[in-house]
Amino acid sequence: MVSIDDIKDKLKTELKPSRYEHSVRVCEAALELAERYGLPKDKVALAAILHDCGRKVSVEDSIAKAKELGLEIDFVEEHQPILLHQKLGAYFAEHEYGVRDGEVLEAIRRHSVGGRNLSVLAQVIYLADLVEKGRKFPGVEELRKATRSGLQDGMLMAYAHTIKFLTDTKQLVHPDCVEGYNQLLVKGL
Repeated sequence: MVSIDDIKDKLKTELKPSRYEHSVRVCEAALELAERYGLPKDKVALAAILHDCGRKVSVEDSIAKAKELGLEIDFVEEHQPILLHQKLGAYFAEHEYGVRDGEVLEAIRRHSVGGRNLSVLAQVIYLADLVEKGRKFPGVEELRKATRSGLQDGMLMAYAHTIKFLTDTKQLVHPDCVEGYNQLLVKGL
């Protein structure tokens, strides 16, 4: 497998500068969460730095690329192909970067929509993507606080924020996001 520095060098050439910088900030945020939640830093860093590697494929080309690679495309992804970057990212992480750790690949594959039964690593990557220091959306400070107080609190708030944003902007809500929210809500009752 390639080193994190080598991965960063390759990502710099494949991603837009703003996307690369976001990936570095997600890695920093994820490493802070890794310390808080007792995760191995090497695994967290790998998933975090590669979480958006699928963004090297443009949204316009995502469906064609996913089909070419034999990736399954669901109804929501077909109508909002930007979501395919997580599946493309998991594919590239495995086939171009040599990642063999299934938990790392799953964290990359689910970092945008979440889902039921997310590992702690997947939750950390999902949250780090939303709370990294470059994010400026309304409510981000509350989300950062909730994430520091506990993964379940952070995930519930993140899912709720995402669902509200998507419905307010008349976008499709992926069923995995709803299922993840529902599962956590029931666990907390």
